[in-house]
Amino acid sequence: MPSSRLITSAFLVVVTALLAASCETAEESVPPRRANLLLVTIETFRADRMHANGYPRLTTPNLDRLANQGVNFQQAVAQAPFTLPSIATVMTGLTPPLHRVRNHPASLPPEIETLAERLSAAGYQTAAMTRHSWLRRKSALDQGFDEYHNNTFSAGLDARSLSLAASDWLRANHEQPFFLWIHFLDPHFPYTPGYPYSTLYAPQNQEDPQVLHLKSLLERDLGDEFLPTPYADLSGGPYLDLVLRDYPENAALLDFALRRRSRGEIFFGQARYPEESLQEIRDLYDGAVVYTDDNLGRVLAAIDELELANDTLVAVVGDHGEALGEHGLYFTHDFSLYDEMLRVPLVMRMPGRIPAGTVVKQQVALVDLAPTFLDLLGVDPLRDIEGVSLAPLAEGGTLPFHPAFAESAPYRRLFPEQTRVYYEGNLGKWRMIRTERWKLILIPHPDENIYELYDLESDPGETKNLYDQLPGEVGKLMPLLREWLASDPDRNVDRTEEEEEALEALDPAARQQLETLGYIH
Repeated sequence: MPSSRLITSAFLVVVTALLAASCETAEESVPPRRANLLLVTIETFRADRMHANGYPRLTTPNLDRLANQGVNFQQAVAQAPFTLPSIATVMTGLTPPLHRVRNHPASLPPEIETLAERLSAAGYQTAAMTRHSWLRRKSALDQGFDEYHNNTFSAGLDARSLSLAASDWLRANHEQPFFLWIHFLDPHFPYTPGYPYSTLYAPQNQEDPQVLHLKSLLERDLGDEFLPTPYADLSGGPYLDLVLRDYPENAALLDFALRRRSRGEIFFGQARYPEESLQEIRDLYDGAVVYTDDNLGRVLAAIDELELANDTLVAVVGDHGEALGEHGLYFTHDFSLYDEMLRVPLVMRMPGRIPAGTVVKQQVALVDLAPTFLDLLGVDPLRDIEGVSLAPLAEGGTLPFHPAFAESAPYRRLFPEQTRVYYEGNLGKWRMIRTERWKLILIPHPDENIYELYDLESDPGETKNLYDQLPGEVGKLMPLLREWLASDPDRNVDRTEEEEEALEALDPAARQQLETLGYIH
């Protein structure tokens, strides 16, 4: 007969084994923490101004580094050439006719579910940081955000203050899954980065010690490390006096600052300036891109500092582009659908899911971003959306080709100088369908609609209209464009009067910012 000591020992062995098995089962049943989402949108950011996309100037060393660690979508197309509708598309997976944010100002209908709402319901803490009056709470883009920081004009517009605030937020809120959205405004007109960014490309300043120092820092080989330069701590615009001291004889800048001409005359090419003056403003735009990228590096450095890189999906995207003299438009957007307005940088990084150094040349659209983020994060998708997940492309696989659609801003009474929008309201909006090779644009006209067809392979600048010469290509695209137009329940609606009244009702701080940015005068 076994002794009581042996029975007790055997009992303890069994209990210990059962407890160990129980602990292992409990550990296995705890789901892994979901990855975070850091979304950075950058105002008026052209794809062709990103160095990794072939631009000779080293404007984006941090974004290039991020692309090397993830995926660079080189043919990303916005669904509107202005902020509020484009950001609404990013947040909903819908094009403007279906999310119904069609102009400035406007509000997202409450029944439209957003990316932030879906992530909040999945347990994410959600926060947004913007510096644009069009993105204020009245836009209703705050749906689903626990925190929505849209600072007033007096708080500044520069990337420095925004990147510092975002970095502080990350340090205080990284213990549980988060969705943080940051919107940088600095590449927007009037392009006023602080010195030495303001003179980084000025021929007369190429031997300036501060310019040379900044260039040497931008060219550092940091490997996979993100490190802002000391100049990222300098404040930027939107004050024209920051740059007039460097370009005191630039007639266009003086006309902007002293209001010697209307904004519309300058934007729509009715004022003539020497090419040297125009190039100086383009150089300022590039300097603003560098300043923004430098401060993007600060935020990415905070992600590394907190050891979040392997647990965070990072996405950086332009909301739309900017005309810098193409197609008769200068230093503005909104009013056309050419590629300088619509093609934007798009980079994502997610270690373990997205192979480093992936380059996607297939056309994608900003309407695809929300479904892509939710797919990569393992969160249930939004319902009844138009976008598709780009996860297969990001992971090195394939997807069927999808055309991209876009619409322009409507006629704006504040800018009577615009000559190619012929109706008020939605009826006057330009519409577009774009494939990887072809673009078909519809310009509504009271006599006869105007159509433009461009071969983007042989004519990337969209200078030669082939509409009358290639009826076969038109015949392939026209039914798809008409189908998209038919899906728009408000395609002939004119809300000009109520939109003008809403513009007049803006608070003084918002009006001051929008006047500085060139939207009103």
